[in-house]
Amino acid sequence: MGVRIIGGCCGTTPAHIGAMKDALAGKNQALPDIASSGGTTWLSSRGGHTALGNGRPVAIIGERINPTGKKGFAAELREGKVSYIRREAMEQVIAGATLLDVNVGAPGIDEPAAMEQAVFCAAGAASVPLVLDSSNPEALERGLKSADGKVLINSVNGEEKSLGRILPLAKKYGAAVIGLTLDENGIPETAEARTAIAAKIADRAISLGIRRNDVIIDCLTLAVSAEQKRALETLAAIRRVKGQLGLNTVLGVSNISFGLPCRPLISSAFFAMAMEAGLDAAIINPKEQAMMDVWRSVMVLLNRDANAATYIDAYKGAVAASAGQVEAAPQDIRGILAKAVIDGDVENIVDHVEAALSQGLSPLEISNNGLLPGLEEVGRRFEKNIVFLPQVMLSAETMKTAFSRLKQEMQGMKLESLGRILMATVEGDIHDIGKNIVCTLLENHGFEVIDLGKNVPAARIVAEAKAHDVDAVGLSA
Repeated sequence: MGVRIIGGCCGTTPAHIGAMKDALAGKNQALPDIASSGGTTWLSSRGGHTALGNGRPVAIIGERINPTGKKGFAAELREGKVSYIRREAMEQVIAGATLLDVNVGAPGIDEPAAMEQAVFCAAGAASVPLVLDSSNPEALERGLKSADGKVLINSVNGEEKSLGRILPLAKKYGAAVIGLTLDENGIPETAEARTAIAAKIADRAISLGIRRNDVIIDCLTLAVSAEQKRALETLAAIRRVKGQLGLNTVLGVSNISFGLPCRPLISSAFFAMAMEAGLDAAIINPKEQAMMDVWRSVMVLLNRDANAATYIDAYKGAVAASAGQVEAAPQDIRGILAKAVIDGDVENIVDHVEAALSQGLSPLEISNNGLLPGLEEVGRRFEKNIVFLPQVMLSAETMKTAFSRLKQEMQGMKLESLGRILMATVEGDIHDIGKNIVCTLLENHGFEVIDLGKNVPAARIVAEAKAHDVDAVGLSA
């Protein structure tokens, strides 16, 4: 394992130390040089260690200790309880996690204190190394002080503020660090630009005395439902970071399938592609069967599971398949309009509007009795997980196209606005998929929308809200 120092606890005499020294005589030169061991990142806990990179099996970072979308866990954190953390730590390791991500960033809690408590609990429940997941330097430092062994910080990015606050903590406490390929300008579209940010993070870390092997790069997974072309850029970035920079890589894989049905299908396929591209670690839910199935299979195919031992040990059964459904045709023109919205039929919606106008329907009748019922049905189906994010976006676009045609008929008609709403994605957040959908739906329902975009400072939001005398402010975070 590359141990350099061996000592003794209470009751150990000089004779014991001498016996250990004699037993190890001449063996020190045979131990691996951990400081420069061919691209390997070593992490440890109180009672175990994990090595990733350099042709080893892809490390599995269990993502379940995170309050996002988990009201019960968030409530436990506010109450100072740890039963969820303990249970998830044990269950994820049993399911195959080789590292545990620990995130306690819920509203209304003392995050530094919660991080300390979570680290003690997770370390006591499982023997694998920890990944401390926070953007709060004070919480990270409390976690680093509390953790045994060598942990992984999640994360630093290319922003100067982040580099200046997080990297010194990694150096001070001997931690490895995940570097996100984004900076003050957001997430670059190209693999080349993401690689440049990775190089910047690595260079800054090395200048502080952090080992190159202790910088793991996250090339960032974006929702393929909204940014379909960028999935391949992420894979290309992994190849560049591995080939040009020689750094180990990690991804939060499940982000890829956000807004799609049967998410494990997309997530597991992308996971396989990323591993082939050179991924060294993945932040996933190890309790999700499809992801672990793919991981074990790909480890065999990439020759990282000697004699397929792990695969053979895990399986004795087979996997079943499933089938789909069809839907009935609509009735009159109102039903045709509604179905066009539900189906996102941008190409034919104007023809349907023309047909409705030719049958004597007024623009308001077309909107209220055809288009809006279709959109309401999309909302119901989305709530029940029958349709998903790409369909909602396409339906919204279909509505906009239909309204553009109706506006020609409504020229000269004075329509009263239902209200003026300011929308913005808050500072520090560069995601605006949800906000954009909400803006479109509000506009289609008759509201005036002022969209400030993403990464908007609070002061500007307040100033613009006052300047436009808005009725409501909607924030995406």
